[in-house]
Amino acid sequence: ATADTSHIPNNNNQHVSLVSLVRVNLMMTRLRSVPVVLLVTLLSPHTALAAVEHIPAFSQRVIDVKLSPRPSSLAAITILTKPQENTDFQPKGNVYFSSSHSGNLNNWALNFTRDSSNETGSRKTLCFDPKDSNLKKNENFVTVVAFSNIDQEENIIMEANWNTKFVITENSSLEVSVRPHSPQVLQFQPSIHYNTLTDESYLLTIETEYNDDKCMYVAINDPGCPWHDDIRTVRNSKLWSRMLKTGYFPIRSAQFPHSFTLALVPLFNSSECYSKGSKHSREEDLKIVRIRVEKTPNSYTKPVILSMVMIALSSLIFFVIWGGCWKAQLNNNEKRIDKRKVYDKGFRESCERQASKLSNNDTELDTFTEAGDSLEISTAADTNITPTNVLRQKICQTMEERDNQKGKSKYAINRLLKDKLTLKDMSIVIRDDCWHRRQRSKVFWYLVPLLSLFYLVPSGQMVYAEQQRAKATGDMEQCFLNYGCSRPWWIFDDFNHIISNIGYISYGLVFIILVRLKSLYLPEENRTETDHLGKIGLPQQHSLFYTMGICMVMQGVFSAIFHVCPSNISLQFDTTMMYIMMILVFIKIYQFRHPDTSTNAYHSMYAFVIALIMEALSLYIFSTPWKVFFYFIFCVLYVGAILHIAIDCYYYGALKTSFRQNLPIFLKHSVQNFTHCLYPKRFGLSILFVFMNFGLMFFTVSRSFEDGAKSLSTPILIICATNVGIFLCYYMVRKIAEIINNPEGPNDRLLWSMRFFSFIFFLLALALGAVAIVFYTRRHQSRNSTPPESRDKNELCLVMDFFDNHDMWHFFSATALFLSFIFLLTIDDDLLLTDRDKIEVF
Repeated sequence: ATADTSHIPNNNNQHVSLVSLVRVNLMMTRLRSVPVVLLVTLLSPHTALAAVEHIPAFSQRVIDVKLSPRPSSLAAITILTKPQENTDFQPKGNVYFSSSHSGNLNNWALNFTRDSSNETGSRKTLCFDPKDSNLKKNENFVTVVAFSNIDQEENIIMEANWNTKFVITENSSLEVSVRPHSPQVLQFQPSIHYNTLTDESYLLTIETEYNDDKCMYVAINDPGCPWHDDIRTVRNSKLWSRMLKTGYFPIRSAQFPHSFTLALVPLFNSSECYSKGSKHSREEDLKIVRIRVEKTPNSYTKPVILSMVMIALSSLIFFVIWGGCWKAQLNNNEKRIDKRKVYDKGFRESCERQASKLSNNDTELDTFTEAGDSLEISTAADTNITPTNVLRQKICQTMEERDNQKGKSKYAINRLLKDKLTLKDMSIVIRDDCWHRRQRSKVFWYLVPLLSLFYLVPSGQMVYAEQQRAKATGDMEQCFLNYGCSRPWWIFDDFNHIISNIGYISYGLVFIILVRLKSLYLPEENRTETDHLGKIGLPQQHSLFYTMGICMVMQGVFSAIFHVCPSNISLQFDTTMMYIMMILVFIKIYQFRHPDTSTNAYHSMYAFVIALIMEALSLYIFSTPWKVFFYFIFCVLYVGAILHIAIDCYYYGALKTSFRQNLPIFLKHSVQNFTHCLYPKRFGLSILFVFMNFGLMFFTVSRSFEDGAKSLSTPILIICATNVGIFLCYYMVRKIAEIINNPEGPNDRLLWSMRFFSFIFFLLALALGAVAIVFYTRRHQSRNSTPPESRDKNELCLVMDFFDNHDMWHFFSATALFLSFIFLLTIDDDLLLTDRDKIEVF
């Protein structure tokens, strides 16, 4: 006997239809039926039974679809409904199907308006619970009710088969095909050890084998019916998200104590999964994915302890290096001070007065009455006119005429009249005015920690509420995580990205200790309480360093808050402390050589608040007209800020003494003397500063007019980082030139040693910072993309199966920040014994 099997259809479950299995010629009827039964059994152990059913127009039919014996208690029934080929006409409409199975109602539809669905039909796996004791062992048929809203009759092929790919087990892979009309439901079959450990978690991995561009929903639910395997109900799932190419889904066994079901529901149109303007290939219906479930490490003790030990060890190493250099520097300074007191009477008397004031510890510290320490303030009248200062003398004369009564500009006039400014000329106001000094140093130490605490409570509350809202709705798209390396613990879904911020907190505390030790062991002539009265070294003003340490600690705290539920909204909590730290670094570098004209703490905080407001508003500006208006305001504020800084620095702080009074004077002078510069080098640097910031402003505005809202978080961060980096490089160049041009004599070996280690800290900070930036740029998520696009970037853990690239960014950037702070703390320690009238201002 022979059989023609060339026409056997091949469906997704690789079952052979009994109706079209064999065509037997007339001679087969004379043979026994046993060989035929054996042939069918060998070819198709779980045979599908198909039939062609006639569905009249606008009618309803009850159909019994035959079913072969159940092969396993874990097999599910899948029904294929497909229109019979009809080349005469193309009907339009739907045939709706409903079937009750195992006490549960299942609904699906066959759409005749999509050509692709007509080719493949619609598949529906009937919902059931494998653990249901009332489950029928031998079912011979499935009853289906069909209702047609098509205006013409139609023949429908209906086929029921047993889906043996319904179950997935731990550490096994399963390949599944899905289409928009044919979603798939799978159930995880746990081992006997499932959910026996505290905080036990599993990682569901779904990788696309074919058609990366097709978007589909992934829904995870408890076992049982109904299944949320329809595009209309999939978002009612316990956990759900969309994916394109790759999807990682961490699952806590405590959330699914017995097992879980997995539904794969492709979208008809995948455009909603792509960012506006992004290009993707022509969409196909068929998508083939490979699924795997693996248990993730339950104990995080090793990576957490090891990372903390490494941070503590690096802190100790750098602390010892700094401590050794500082101790040697102090011993050398004491010897040099003792020698100088012998031959320099004025220096000796000044040291004695400082020591006396320090021991009295009263308000005398904040006033200066000793005639021997009084400083002469230059005026335009008593300044000799020379070809080099004639323009400056005219400006100062005009300022004096408008400032006779208030006298606010006398210190600025004194600075402008000097042919060559030294630190002595820039340290007069801080001697005479205690409030001026405190507002530029100690007030930062009061304001920033207080504001951080007020900012901490609502930010933590808001982000935690967002996380709880996401959990309540099952929405895994609300928080932009690297789900491939998201290690849950306690109330945190992403514990590894939270604990990796421990570096900022630890290094910040260690830096505060370093600053305190330096303050305690400074020579009496350089003590922070009285150094504004001294004649040697830079005014220390350590309050800004303390504030920087506090900011570093709070950076770790706010970054941890951000990583509870990362999004563009919560990003401002992470970047706030970054802004403040960079602002403080900029101010401190400027303050080294300009203590009288450095920025007022209150003005700095108000400017910072304006930046935060602009950052927050940028998240809600979508339409082009509103963007034009918003970024016009942004440009006006930005240009005003950079021009104010440039002009004020060029005129050595004269603008901030009286803005309304002095600005017209400077503008009039600029117009009348357009071809002459008071300070050519300083003018060139100011022009470079202005043009560089114009470039940053144009970059910010140009990117903002892309589709959708564009946050100002990253542009503000780039603006701050660029300005701080350029200013620090400028300071470094001038510092190196100062060292080369001012040899220190026979005792310079120790000074060079201190400078060497200070520059080593700087170079290490640059190297580690570069490594950190590399890790940061290789991000495993993207808040500016759609959630499916962001999920495509997800990767598995990189280090110890616990940390990924962003964790490495945390560790390396924290270390680089710590080293850069130490560098700033020690950069000018070689000038502790240098007279202020010999220290150059730049």
